[in-house]
Amino acid sequence: MLYSSSLRVLRGYTTRSLRIPTGRSWLHTPPVRPWYQNAYMDPPKPLDFWAGPLVWIDCEMTGLNPKTERILEIAVIITNGNLELVDEGIEYVIQTEKAVLDGMDEWCTKQHGSSGLTQACLDSPHSKDFVTGKVLEYIKTWIPKQGHGVLAGNSVHADRSFLVEEMPEVVDHLHYRIVDVSSIKELCRRWYPARLPPKEHFSGSNHRALDDIKGSIRELQYYREHIFIPADPPKAKIP
Repeated sequence: MLYSSSLRVLRGYTTRSLRIPTGRSWLHTPPVRPWYQNAYMDPPKPLDFWAGPLVWIDCEMTGLNPKTERILEIAVIITNGNLELVDEGIEYVIQTEKAVLDGMDEWCTKQHGSSGLTQACLDSPHSKDFVTGKVLEYIKTWIPKQGHGVLAGNSVHADRSFLVEEMPEVVDHLHYRIVDVSSIKELCRRWYPARLPPKEHFSGSNHRALDDIKGSIRELQYYREHIFIPADPPKAKIP
């Protein structure tokens, strides 16, 4: 069946390229995991428009200017509109020359050095073109039709600007709209400050792409549960 073959492909991705060290917690909440692992259900099929698919992407870069800086690492997780994961996602580190890494500003040099990303970029066998192909293939596996997946993340407009420069094929497959969790956070700070969680609840990011994107999903889950008005149950149709 389609979803079975897709799952085998994705297991290959996670086996080869996904690094999820134990003991790393972005939030003080249970780890993000595919929803169907907690139920006696088959893995989900590829998502169509009506499933409201969200393509969560986080990139780590050498700086903030998409015209002059480079993507070092990219992570992708796909959820449906209810923030339920289809799988554990993928993460790739892009092979980067030492001269490029040596040219990073002080913040990036310190942060990427302490997180291990700088060394990972030197050791990575994956070129940017290879990673672009794998990311696009992964997204198309779960969201085959162009324009159905909406890009999501924290300050994800910044990630998108880098993708436009370095991975335009990925951007072209997605919808033009985005879901920016940072915008929701800023509105909640202004309108519902008393209902925001303690600051330490969202602390602990080590600025690695996969950890950050999981944190973004958890954060939006929190806002949905604690800030947004619950949706009314569908009314029964009269026969």
